[in-house]
Amino acid sequence: MALADFQQLLMDMVSDQEANIKPDTRDRAIAGSLVRYGSDRPRVLTEDVVWTASGVFGPAPTNWDEHARLQVAEYPLGHKPAATIFADVYRTDDGWGLESLHALPAGAVVRVIYSALHVLNDQDDTIPLEHRLPVAQYAAYLLCQQLATRFSGERETAIGADVARTESRAKEYRSAYFAGTAQADPYSETG
Repeated sequence: MALADFQQLLMDMVSDQEANIKPDTRDRAIAGSLVRYGSDRPRVLTEDVVWTASGVFGPAPTNWDEHARLQVAEYPLGHKPAATIFADVYRTDDGWGLESLHALPAGAVVRVIYSALHVLNDQDDTIPLEHRLPVAQYAAYLLCQQLATRFSGERETAIGADVARTESRAKEYRSAYFAGTAQADPYSETG
C-alpha cells in the first residue's frame, strides 16, 4: 500500500471531519502511528557485514541510522545454537560502525540482527498486510484526539456533542489498533 492509499484510508475513517484536517496534520498522525507501531512491532532486519581489518572495529549494516537498535551480533556463523559476540554501535564523522569486545580477524563475517523504523512513503511500505488497517486506525485515533481537543472549548451544544462523539470514536480506533496488532490496550478501562 503506497502512502497515498494509506492517506486515503485514513481520511475515509474521519471523512466527516475532512474539512478540519489539513494534509500536514494528517501526515503527522500517520508518522505518529508509525512510531507507535514501530515500538510495538519493531521491524527486524538481518545483514551480514565483513570485518575489513583485524581488530575490534567493523562496519555497521548498510542502512543503519540513529533509530536502529542492535539486537544481536552473531560470530562465527553456522553454530547451533548461534554463537554471539558482545558488540555495540558507534558513530563517527564518517558514519556508523560496530565495535566488538574482542578482536576479530580480517574477513570475519558477522551477522547483525537489528530493529529499524517502519517505512511508509511513495516507494516503500514495510507494514505487514495484516497490520495496515490497525496502523491506519491508530492514526485515526490521533486525529480524533486532536479534533476533540481543538473543539473542546466550544460552548455550543451541537459542537459539544460532536466532541463527545469524536472522543468516543478515538477510543474505538485506539482499541481497534491494539486488538488488530494482538496487544492489550494499556488505556482500556477493562484491561
